[in-house]
Amino acid sequence: MIIFDTVTEFVQHYQPTAKYLTDYYASNKKQYEEYFYYHCHHVEEKKQDAIEKHAVILPDLLRLRHMLYKFIPTIAAQYEKMYTIHFTSDVHLLVGLYGSNAFTYRQYNPDVAFCLEKMPKHERHLNIIIGHEFGHVAHCLYSDKHGIEWDKIDWVHPITWLLQEGVATYLSTKVVQARLDEYFAFEEDPKWLEFAETNQSTIAQQFFIDLTTHDAAYVWKEWFSINGGQHFQATRLAYYVGYCLVKQLVYELGEQRTFLLWDKENFHKIMMQTLQKMM
Repeated sequence: MIIFDTVTEFVQHYQPTAKYLTDYYASNKKQYEEYFYYHCHHVEEKKQDAIEKHAVILPDLLRLRHMLYKFIPTIAAQYEKMYTIHFTSDVHLLVGLYGSNAFTYRQYNPDVAFCLEKMPKHERHLNIIIGHEFGHVAHCLYSDKHGIEWDKIDWVHPITWLLQEGVATYLSTKVVQARLDEYFAFEEDPKWLEFAETNQSTIAQQFFIDLTTHDAAYVWKEWFSINGGQHFQATRLAYYVGYCLVKQLVYELGEQRTFLLWDKENFHKIMMQTLQKMM
């Protein structure tokens, strides 16, 4: 596992101009290809908005870089010991334009990227987001180790996303000690969790309705995206639903069977039946 650092260059040569950003991203084109293709659109507009924001956070970027270099190997080692896996893909430390905060690449053994302009500054919250993203990678490595048939996975179905985010959140709780609300928001947000727990049945019912009446794009925006949440005026509630489903499935089936569900013929049926138990 190699950690690629584009942050130091960004800070050392920083100029608050659109030209600097254009030249910087061009000189690190390979590092930013995935970011701009999937995770940051309307680039020219965002460059203008980011210039003032970058200037404010500039002193924090190298500190965050240092913490990521420190915490990533520790969390990776915990997963490797826990599940007898080995991380071989790379990590990319980026300074983006306030698109995604972190993501895994679309690979069976995915790289991980952290966008430091959107990283939490609190050490515990930073560890949680590392735990979450490396939880995605651990899920893939564990699945591959146990002979998953990758061509059977429907990558663009919300049920797959639900398992992925549920597993990653569940795994992050095993490697970082925090309050439950922090695992979903990467910050303190007890009111969000209180709302989700109090209205669990209603939320699950609405998610079930949307799954069966809307396309994947709608479900993604409403339930997984930070730009959604119109039903309840609360975003990313699918992460809570997924976490609850995975916890229930681990209780019923054990970790191995739960983690490996996603290529099974009855995967959707099991997930929908478990979702209905929440209603």
